[in-house]
Amino acid sequence: MFRTFAKVSGLGAQGLFQFHPADLIALLELAWDHRAEGVGLPLGHPLHRSDLTRFEDSWFGRRALQPPAPAPPPTRPLQPNLNLLINAIGGPPDFPPRHHVLWDHLVYAYMVENTRIVEIFRRVVHELTHGEKLGAPSVATLHWLRNTEELFYRDGPSYFAPSLHSSARPDSEAMRRATYHRLLGMDLNHGTADNKPYPFTRAEAANKEFVSTFEELLREVWIGIVNAGNSSGIKSTDDAKLAELTQTLQEMLLARRLQGSLSREEYACVSMMSWFHMTVETDTPVVIDLRAQATSAEQRLYKIAQLVGVPAHGLAGSYFDIADSISKVLLLVETGIFTQVPKAVTAFYIPASPLETVMRTIITHWSVITGRDMKAGKIAPADAPRRPVLAMPAAERVG
Repeated sequence: MFRTFAKVSGLGAQGLFQFHPADLIALLELAWDHRAEGVGLPLGHPLHRSDLTRFEDSWFGRRALQPPAPAPPPTRPLQPNLNLLINAIGGPPDFPPRHHVLWDHLVYAYMVENTRIVEIFRRVVHELTHGEKLGAPSVATLHWLRNTEELFYRDGPSYFAPSLHSSARPDSEAMRRATYHRLLGMDLNHGTADNKPYPFTRAEAANKEFVSTFEELLREVWIGIVNAGNSSGIKSTDDAKLAELTQTLQEMLLARRLQGSLSREEYACVSMMSWFHMTVETDTPVVIDLRAQATSAEQRLYKIAQLVGVPAHGLAGSYFDIADSISKVLLLVETGIFTQVPKAVTAFYIPASPLETVMRTIITHWSVITGRDMKAGKIAPADAPRRPVLAMPAAERVG
């Protein structure tokens, strides 16, 4: 979400870092209130994620949001920026003007968190708040530090949509892992600091077949991409199979979203990972203060990881590169467009189409991440030994 806020407002990451933590929380709540609300779509659909009461629909919200008396010209620089950001939240023109925010799919957060970015910045926050090992931070970095600690490394403020910490869910990382497991059937690729499995509650109803089904889709799409360039001979592209696989994935994912389940969890996970991703996406003030300037997000993360002694994942570049693309595809899958629109699946492999380009990115980086080549055809029988889901080489890169 924060990357979207930074882009649509024109403020960039540095502009968001200057906000007061309360403004950022209010902004997240505002975006939740303005979520996409497609008429007639079932609960859980990407354009109708939840029917939970909005703040603006509550008794207090209606009173708090009554038209205020004319205010004097703003004297603080943040207020006009906040108004600019609020006004910049936009969406498809066919939605009501106040309900049109669409956030990333949970898989985006899953991919970004696998880089170990949360653990790395937890150590950064620790060092910056406990001494001068990392040097004296600039004022801009102090703004980032306050917001990061307030939003993500302490109990969140009550009543807001992304605030999920409670006595029933005292561990935010366990909550995120449980959410990933329920919807995607996967745990993160790293455990505790002492390399033990991270404890979290595993739901009985979880999409344990997501990986195998998604990989079958990737292989079928690659067959389509290869055959799309053939000018003669037999083409083995199977549009019916592609449609069947997308329908299976849609039903699998929406089964976990009945009545809008997991919407708040997804929103909280995506928002958090977006903040950290935004922090290393460019040479932001904190990156500069840590002397971690580089030409890519993963290189910045590697330098920061080496500085604080927490290893980033060696394939962080692939995780960053796949995150946006796989989010877009799974959102499209959940809409059902590939089964509702005739020949829609051909967009997966039509040469140079936007979706074909996205699928190439996913196929390439999924193969790198899992060690299973999606271009090599189907794997051995199901009872053959398989590598753990998204297992990585033992060595991890730190610089």
